[in-house]
Amino acid sequence: MEVTLVILEGKYKGRAIPLPETIFLIGRDPQCHLRPHCARVSKLHCAIAAWAGRVRVRDLRSRNGTFLNGKPIEGEVTVGNGDKLQVGSLAFAFQIKDDGMPVAAPLRERDLAWLLESPADTPFLVPSYPTATSFPESEEAGTPEPTTNAVGGSTPGGNKIPGTKSVSAGQHLRDYVNKRTQQVKLSAPPTDVEQPVASTRSGANRPSRRPRKR
Repeated sequence: MEVTLVILEGKYKGRAIPLPETIFLIGRDPQCHLRPHCARVSKLHCAIAAWAGRVRVRDLRSRNGTFLNGKPIEGEVTVGNGDKLQVGSLAFAFQIKDDGMPVAAPLRERDLAWLLESPADTPFLVPSYPTATSFPESEEAGTPEPTTNAVGGSTPGGNKIPGTKSVSAGQHLRDYVNKRTQQVKLSAPPTDVEQPVASTRSGANRPSRRPRKR
């Protein structure tokens, strides 16, 4: 089974994130696999697991919720090919290919090079940065509820929250890639080792000289 998250908006629109054969954590915490640059994303926001031929998403009691096809996830749900995942201001689409294997295929470093090189240089990824709370628009009043942002101000509407639609790799993903790289190196067949040239210091291995003809 091959499971991929495709980014639908923002700087990396169209980029694919293949998921490993382990629980995949999304959140702003430095240890998460994927770190969205968005203040609406909790430090531990949601988790994706691909095993036993199924793909499941669990909301980790995030402050602003995790959405699948526009509906909030309560606990854990099973997802299918083409389903859309919303985490903060970021939107993803699931691409699931059934190759007969019960778990996701191991990742290759080259498939994640762009993500591993993406800088985590926004203030929203600083551990002390608080999670912003978004509120839906008030249908009764006909005006948006104020949304308190992470720096103490307020903006009308629930969508105008500090953040970008960029992503970075967290430590769990880096550790996974490093471990896989080491496993590949250890499983590679040994290369031919050049034999050392025999010492000729004593002269024992030197070719004999032919006698000169007189």
